[in-house]
Amino acid sequence: MQEIITFLNENPIIYKFFISIVIFLIYIKLISFMNKLLFKVMKGNNAYYTTRNRLYYLHIAIMIVIIIMIWSEARLDLTIYIGFISAGIAIALREIFTNIAALLIILVQKPFEVGDRIFVNNSAGDVIDQKIFHFVVMEVVTSEKSNQSTGKVVHIPNNFIFLHPISNANKGFEYIWNEIEVRVTMDSDWAEAKEKFETILIEYTGKISEEAENKLREASVKYLLHYQELTPSVFISLQEGHIKLTLRYLSDPREVRTTEDFLWKQILQVSKDTEKFKLT
Repeated sequence: MQEIITFLNENPIIYKFFISIVIFLIYIKLISFMNKLLFKVMKGNNAYYTTRNRLYYLHIAIMIVIIIMIWSEARLDLTIYIGFISAGIAIALREIFTNIAALLIILVQKPFEVGDRIFVNNSAGDVIDQKIFHFVVMEVVTSEKSNQSTGKVVHIPNNFIFLHPISNANKGFEYIWNEIEVRVTMDSDWAEAKEKFETILIEYTGKISEEAENKLREASVKYLLHYQELTPSVFISLQEGHIKLTLRYLSDPREVRTTEDFLWKQILQVSKDTEKFKLT
């Protein structure tokens, strides 16, 4: 052993090459261990794949710095090397850091909580879980399908709160405005139709409007809200070849399809019972 050490000391190039090989093998084992640990921590395949690739470039940068430290005759201050490595880590793992920062904002400011229905990045869903790096939503389809659940579970990175606007249907007011468009023929008695539809809306959504007023007063303590009229309304407009009546009313975000189903049944029944207006 003493002879080997003496030989290596007398041949600095061989010594540096030997040290480089040893460090390289150790580092390969360390990378393998880190990848396995990362796979256990990050459940989403996309997040794991992206982070692993970023770490791959970071490992290359660290290895280059180590090789330079071994083969360079000029010795730089240790803090410079640490600075290079720290910068590499910050760049490669910036998404992890931003996800953790976003988690703190979510926990402290509570832009949404588990159970809320949110809309983010053209997607909608009910929040069902909150993780360290992402939150989980049960996807719902878009409004033309009346916000019905698709049964799909979507994992969204926490840092989306920095990148995209988030709309929360359950924060503050807790109700949303929904509209139903009803078209009648040009020779119909639109005034009669408007009166009938307003009666249907008031009978079905009157209670919701009273509850909404109480919620509005509660929400006004935290938010500057400007709603003045919460009662359902029917608006008239003309389109090519027909008269359009727009029924606007408040609804629970999760009950939109149920309310539309009930109201359409009432509208069709009223239209059937009268001859003063006809649907198109």
